[in-house]
Amino acid sequence: MYNRVMYKKIKTDKECLMENGTIFNPIATLADEYGGRVQVDIDDHCYVLKIRLDHGKYRMTPYIFREVFDVLTSLEPPK
Repeated sequence: MYNRVMYKKIKTDKECLMENGTIFNPIATLADEYGGRVQVDIDDHCYVLKIRLDHGKYRMTPYIFREVFDVLTSLEPPK
């Protein structure tokens, strides 16, 4: 079984750019050793995940992997 942790919580980025040009301010950032990056954001009082693509902009992702789940459970409920 593969048990290695890929993403780790790091200092939260101040702002990020979506593919459509929208800027958002994440509440948590995770990064892996290969340059991958995932942002946790709040939209309509819900947590949403955004993953960085090869060109550096972000797109929503429906995938909640173990490291993101751990970070989500440590956050205060969205307001």
